[in-house]
Amino acid sequence: QYHHYQSHVEIFTFQPDKPSKELAELLMFLAQVAHCYPEHMASFPQQLKELLSHHHTVLDPDLRMTFCKALILLRNKNLIHPTSLLELFFQLLRCHDKLLRKTLYTHIVTDIKNVNAKHKNNKVNTALQNFMYTMLRDSNPTAAKISLDVMIELYRRNIWNDAKTVNVITTACFSKVTKVLVAGLKFFLGKDEDEKQDSESESEVGILQMADNAVCIKMGIVFKIFLKRQQSFGSSLETEALYSLREMSFTLVSMQKQKKKSKPEVFNFSAIHLIHDPQDFAEKLLKQLESCKERFEVKMMLMDLISRLVGIHELFLFNFYPFVQRFLQPHQR
Repeated sequence: QYHHYQSHVEIFTFQPDKPSKELAELLMFLAQVAHCYPEHMASFPQQLKELLSHHHTVLDPDLRMTFCKALILLRNKNLIHPTSLLELFFQLLRCHDKLLRKTLYTHIVTDIKNVNAKHKNNKVNTALQNFMYTMLRDSNPTAAKISLDVMIELYRRNIWNDAKTVNVITTACFSKVTKVLVAGLKFFLGKDEDEKQDSESESEVGILQMADNAVCIKMGIVFKIFLKRQQSFGSSLETEALYSLREMSFTLVSMQKQKKKSKPEVFNFSAIHLIHDPQDFAEKLLKQLESCKERFEVKMMLMDLISRLVGIHELFLFNFYPFVQRFLQPHQR
């Protein structure tokens, strides 16, 4: 089978843009049995990486996905070093294939999590963080945005929660790509976490409203039954029905009280505390804000971040206050 695969690879190199179902099947088969033949299949992972690296732009989407799945399978069997594979996957984020990007994003986050499961693997982390620094400046906005999302997700999962990660993310706040800029600002402002909490609270309120409706319906049904029985049997069941109605009304009131309870607002500015040079960072943000041509909401986020930096680190930023005064005019929305 391996020799058969090699002959297919030779054909593939002449026409890399042509789909090949048989090659895809051979790839997955060999990836599944590669750990059983370590001597014969020693060069197989490296060959896969080279083929994917050289031809990923012209590959058939299904075949490209098969290459990636085979490499992920080999990585799960610990037959490939994580650094080289993840660097290749970050480069593949430039491909115009949404499903592929989603698959790679999931694998990258999961693999880095597994690498740091038992203890922090500083060697791998440092190499990847240095590579991520270059990816955030990538000319492809999609690749830069997904790379930033990976770093933010790893920070939130307490995998890459060190100062180096935070200071790499600070570079996103100066990106010319609006999506990357907004994602970086939201990270430091904690906006994404607030949105998640809001969605959770909305779902809880929805559940309570459904429960309220159910209780009201039950109360109506009980009351109708009470009226019918009262007409049939007189007032002998009046006490029982009223007791049921009273019990349900208490349930409804308790649910409404629970719904009115508001959770205390939680602020998490741990990332802001890890910035190496907050004064320089704030000054650069102010300079960017003064020449910013983004939407009003983005400007407000920049001002919000600068004000939090000034407040938390007790910075001196005298030019910031006259600038903010422009936004305090009566005509300002």
